[in-house]
Amino acid sequence: MQAVLRDPAFERSLRSSIADRMLLWLVEWFDRITNVLRNLPSTRSIALGFVALLVLLVIARFVIAARARSDRVEGPGRRRGAHATDDPWQVAEAFAAQGRYEDAAHALYRGVIVSLGRDERIRLDPSKTSGDYARELRRRGAASLTPFRAFTRRFDVAVYGHRACDAPAFAELSELSSPFRHRAKAA
Repeated sequence: MQAVLRDPAFERSLRSSIADRMLLWLVEWFDRITNVLRNLPSTRSIALGFVALLVLLVIARFVIAARARSDRVEGPGRRRGAHATDDPWQVAEAFAAQGRYEDAAHALYRGVIVSLGRDERIRLDPSKTSGDYARELRRRGAASLTPFRAFTRRFDVAVYGHRACDAPAFAELSELSSPFRHRAKAA
């Protein structure tokens, strides 16, 4: 057995044998693809189909972008079945009356954020989280930080918790949003 292992064919490094196998696998794979393409009636028709698919994807992308722009122009209260009014407090009450408590909770959150933007003069951004707003309020030393944190803690549990948002959770959220609601009406 030692005589066989001393043969020059067995004196290769592991790195070169793995690289050789990978190169051989790639060459075989390329040969299979070329054989399949060679047996097809026309590769030109495949290329034209691929180009047509790309054009359709580009057109679909433009349509989606145009819809997103029109949603931004109409405002966030008009999306997802919201009512024509821009007052998030009224939207929340309307959703709650319909039994759509999760949508109502989101409308309350929007009302709280809009109130903070107006009263605390923080920059509103749809990509900001409640934690981002809380950090900004903490940096400014805003008095509304404590009620905001209480509201967002309950909001997170009600909307993202294990159970669906229900009437008692919405009632609690509505109570926690009351400091922001009064300031919004006064302004």
